[in-house]
Amino acid sequence: RDAGDGLEAFASPSRKGMSPRHQMQHIFLQGVRSLVQFVPARLEVGEVRRIVDSLMECTRDAPFEIVHTAERALQNLSSSNPEASFGCLLPYARADGLDLNDAANPPALLSALRTLRCLVDRVSGDALGAALPSLMSLFRGTVCHRSVDVRKATVFVLVELHFVLGDGLDLDGLSDCHRRLVDMYVDRHPKRVRQ
Repeated sequence: RDAGDGLEAFASPSRKGMSPRHQMQHIFLQGVRSLVQFVPARLEVGEVRRIVDSLMECTRDAPFEIVHTAERALQNLSSSNPEASFGCLLPYARADGLDLNDAANPPALLSALRTLRCLVDRVSGDALGAALPSLMSLFRGTVCHRSVDVRKATVFVLVELHFVLGDGLDLDGLSDCHRRLVDMYVDRHPKRVRQ
């Protein structure tokens, strides 16, 4: 009997089109997501690094469901270990070899940006300040990327950084259009509405 036949019991309608390998990977990632949510205090920095590396690896050439579950697991991990997660995500948030004209989403970079959006308000000001120059250099490039998903993720990270750093966030490297876009999302953000 094929190993994939037993997976049909676990397959939701959205996963029916996935290969057996991807179905197993998705089930495994759901378990990892729950584990890092409910047993976070027992993880050492080295373990956090291995988990982040493994989750980022899962985002390469994977269906949406797997990428989404891996990103949710990263967000769960970052909510319990923000400093360690931030340090482990920084190597993925780099512009090395970034082709702004490529319409494809760079998977690790996009997942890192989406996770950073949920993470920046949990990181200490010192760690954020030390990483900010390299991050702003990255954002100047990714805000102009041909992929709309990368541009959106960049703007959302900048909006969250605005609420953490306030006037300390220097958007001078961005065009007027991009600064207005960030300002517009800041004005519409629920954190702004509550103030």
